[in-house]
Amino acid sequence: MTFLHDTLHFIQQNPLLAISFNIVLLVAAGLIAHLLCKFFIVKVVRKLFFSSHKNSVPLDKDVRISEKLSNFLPVIIVYYLLQFMTDLPQHIVIAITTVCGILFFIYLSLFLNELLEIINNSYAKKTRRKNHSIKGYIQIGKIGVHIVSAIMIVAIMSNKSPVIIISSLGAVAAVLMLVFQHTLLSLVANIQVSSNDVLQLGDWIEMPDNGISGEVIDIALHTITVRNWDNTLSRIPTKNFLTETYTNWQSMFSSGARRIMRSFYLDQQSICFATQEMLQSLSELKLASEPLSALLDGRDISVVSDRWLADEGITNLTIMRKYLTHYLRQRADIHQDMYVVVRALKPAPDGLPIEVYCFSTSTAWIDYENTQGEIFEYIYAILGHFSLRIYQHPAGWDMAQIGTARR
Repeated sequence: MTFLHDTLHFIQQNPLLAISFNIVLLVAAGLIAHLLCKFFIVKVVRKLFFSSHKNSVPLDKDVRISEKLSNFLPVIIVYYLLQFMTDLPQHIVIAITTVCGILFFIYLSLFLNELLEIINNSYAKKTRRKNHSIKGYIQIGKIGVHIVSAIMIVAIMSNKSPVIIISSLGAVAAVLMLVFQHTLLSLVANIQVSSNDVLQLGDWIEMPDNGISGEVIDIALHTITVRNWDNTLSRIPTKNFLTETYTNWQSMFSSGARRIMRSFYLDQQSICFATQEMLQSLSELKLASEPLSALLDGRDISVVSDRWLADEGITNLTIMRKYLTHYLRQRADIHQDMYVVVRALKPAPDGLPIEVYCFSTSTAWIDYENTQGEIFEYIYAILGHFSLRIYQHPAGWDMAQIGTARR
């Protein structure tokens, strides 16, 4: 005890040594507080915020929050210990207080940003709306935290009220608007995209002008990330979704049906009035009885003359359209509660386009393509029964046949 008393007396008699001792004491207190917080505060955080989890299972959230708390809590302890050290010169007290204030707001902003990030991750995992993202709002909150922290740090360094700092920003508001114009546009765009639910995570979007077609995997403040179907990534500025045209196919998936709208071209010279011989040939087809009966008003094919068919305006194209419509109505993979239409479009130099318009019951791409392929493969094979021909440009084989005929 005598040695300790003599040591303290000696330190008090030497001002420089007393200042050094107090500074070392503050640094040691800060380090000890940091270590204690880092090792023990995780239990407090778990008990307060994550009590539903088992104590034996370490959580990443516990560690992340504890690390941020262990940074700025020692700063508070050092600041309050400083109030009891009256022997320190005023300029050193002011310097340490300023450093503590700056570190406090830096660490506090990091802690709040970590909380916002945890909220974002928890929302994405627990919400029922798995395709909804609040990442843009979280980033806006982070920007707000950094702005407030920067104002407080400037106020501490200049020893002025934050109100004065904020009021002085009015003079540079125009410059700030110019610097952050893209951020402000992205903020408005993100709010409109998120609030109106025009775009969500997992949506299939297409932007033909930019060559983008794929799934939305991330919605942030400034950019929206799309994984294209060739597994490349595209990042589009959020504001582009207010100024550019894009297609969102998600409503198609929600409806449970996917549209088939494709045309094939007929040689117009193959179109003619139906004949009794053609009807006899068509009657052998499995699905032809019902559409033929409807066209002939129940008449027997054997008593229908070619003249009557011509007078009634029944052509091979008319029968083919009715037959294909009936064929589509019989398919289980075609949605029967939606439009099923086979129609002739405006003639073109490539022939007469016949459009098949219907909806498949499966929205999956592979099933959709299989259904569409089966329909048109059947059409190309069955057209010969109607004395109709597919139009195509002359190919090398055609030229070879012409040459052979001339020889």
